[in-house]
Amino acid sequence: MTQQSSGRRRRRTRVPGSPSDPTSVTDQPALRSSSGAVWLISSGVFVAVCLVPLIGIVAVRSAAAPVAIVAIVLLVGLLAAEFVMRVLISAPLQRLRWLAACMLSMAVVALIAMMVCVSIVWSSALH
Repeated sequence: MTQQSSGRRRRRTRVPGSPSDPTSVTDQPALRSSSGAVWLISSGVFVAVCLVPLIGIVAVRSAAAPVAIVAIVLLVGLLAAEFVMRVLISAPLQRLRWLAACMLSMAVVALIAMMVCVSIVWSSALH
């Protein structure tokens, strides 16, 4: 930002980590002032994308099918939990942080499940 004073332009400096730092993770609008819809929409898209390979694993009756089924149940359950949290938690900041934590949990579940499924399929292909 610039500031005019006696014909000269000065650049205001922002200290990283200060409360006014817009690059701080906790200072993002999605964690401060959102209604929560952005979390529900992005989580829904994320779950839909994750379900494609997981359902494919189950459909071909792979040895990794039980892991894929557990992952599907967890992902859908976490998405449902987001919708419940959106309605039940009235404090905006707390609600947004829980929604973010839920989506992060979905990412962890999907990553671990896919890694386990791939390792099961690879190990069964080697034998």
